[in-house]
Amino acid sequence: MCGAEALKRFRGILSQHEEREVVEYPEVWCVGKGSGKLMNITRSDSNNFGYDDDNGDYRVVIGDHLGYRYEVQSELGKGSFGQVLKCHDKRKDLVTAVKLIRNKKRFHKQAQIEVKLLKYVKQHDPNNQSNIIHLMDTFLFRNHLCIVFECMSLNLYELIKNNNYQGLSMGLIRRFAQQMLTGLKTLRKLRIIHCDLKPENVLLCKSNSSAIKIIDLGSSCFDDEVTYTYIQSRFYRAPEVILGLPYDGAIDMWSFGCILAELFMGYPVLPGENEMEQLACMMEVLGLPPQELVNASNRKKMFFDSQGQPRIVANSKGKKRRPATKDLSKALGCKDKAFLSFIKGCLRWDKRERLTPEQAMQHEWLQEALQPLPPASNKHGGPAGLPPINKPRR
Repeated sequence: MCGAEALKRFRGILSQHEEREVVEYPEVWCVGKGSGKLMNITRSDSNNFGYDDDNGDYRVVIGDHLGYRYEVQSELGKGSFGQVLKCHDKRKDLVTAVKLIRNKKRFHKQAQIEVKLLKYVKQHDPNNQSNIIHLMDTFLFRNHLCIVFECMSLNLYELIKNNNYQGLSMGLIRRFAQQMLTGLKTLRKLRIIHCDLKPENVLLCKSNSSAIKIIDLGSSCFDDEVTYTYIQSRFYRAPEVILGLPYDGAIDMWSFGCILAELFMGYPVLPGENEMEQLACMMEVLGLPPQELVNASNRKKMFFDSQGQPRIVANSKGKKRRPATKDLSKALGCKDKAFLSFIKGCLRWDKRERLTPEQAMQHEWLQEALQPLPPASNKHGGPAGLPPINKPRR
């Protein structure tokens, strides 16, 4: 029905604001009937007519609508950007995830870049074979930019957590690795840097399938439009970002290597409390960075003394990490030479020496025991189910 018809039919359950608002909508699919929505909202109310809290986040009401089309079922998550809601698309009769951006100028501007990148990915991935989440819809509702995606299942951090942080089987890690590399290969081809690859941003398509997709391009950029220096979650942050050096898509391969190590171990391989210790964690396992990288760093005085030696600082538990005192095999608790070689290839100090997605796909660790894997489709295609999750006891 149209907005004018909806006003006549549902006048008694629409708020004062909605009575003025609904007539502007050519299609109305739901009005949040019986949801306990905010009713007495007037133009004099502050914070976006009372729909926002003091931080610019939307006051979510379960059962209410977004854009008179999406019925809110539950909250899926929350972050600095805003909220993610599980919604029922009444028009398509489909469960979706709606990313509701905070009503603040800088978040709105960054979300517009995310939408631009998502549209670009979808345009160049018409058959949905890249294992990167596809944009379904976008709209503006009560000054909030809303981005609609297919509804997914657990993220990889939740999978690790549900497995009691014991680490996953090598077979399952390989399946995840192949699919992530397909996504990273696509991003590299499109010259997009993800900038925040971590277990929370890789989701299972379904709870009983090993098909996955990379999500959240909210921090992403084209490689010729790099503007931010503070990017990537700390445990997955590449050394060039910490050192203040120019970066490119190779930072995503560093994050990818950290993710695979965590999937094997059950916890982060480089768990720095801050940037100082994060770099110390890297040096503890990988040794000192090449001198040319240190010399080029505009932040070297934070991490190195006047002689170019690393500053050794105790963390909150009094622990001091010293360079080259723990090899990767010991750090991971792993003796699989092919896997260790693969991780080392991702965790090179010099981004020019790091594996590219294409090179990683040809590495012996993936080639030795991997069967061709169909890409995740919009209908959650892929393997019929999860292979054994737990790795053998060491």
